[in-house]
Amino acid sequence: MKKRAIYAILLAALCACASEERWNRFEQTESALMQAREFASVDCSGTYECTQRWERTRQYVARYSATRIYRADQSEIETGRPLEAGVVYLWATRTPAGPGSERARIRLKGMCKGMYGMDGGPGLLYAQCAAQIRSIETNFRGFVVAPVAGPAGDAG
Repeated sequence: MKKRAIYAILLAALCACASEERWNRFEQTESALMQAREFASVDCSGTYECTQRWERTRQYVARYSATRIYRADQSEIETGRPLEAGVVYLWATRTPAGPGSERARIRLKGMCKGMYGMDGGPGLLYAQCAAQIRSIETNFRGFVVAPVAGPAGDAG
């Protein structure tokens, strides 16, 4: 009987350590994702540059979202939510610096079904989703601001 109690205590301690490590890794990955999200924006100035960068954003979203674009206008590009978990889908926004301004900021956000659990912590597919989103968001700026090299050009 005493051995069972000792095993139960040891098992509980082991689970607590594993849970704590899981949360520590989650916090580190969330920090890296926030950095990638900050990097997933570009500024533009003037009608030509903003139009060109918005078109490159549309191309990037179409290429890297697992789902198709279902809505695109001058301020948002949105892809459909996937039915299955672990699949990245994207959303981009274009926000003018102010009323009548020729400057704007274009942002990209990656999302993934199954990434977060009901408690707001990591879901079953968190690591897989986080790696995909981080890669897509980190490479966004380079693709959008790269000179267009023709049909085969791809800096992303």
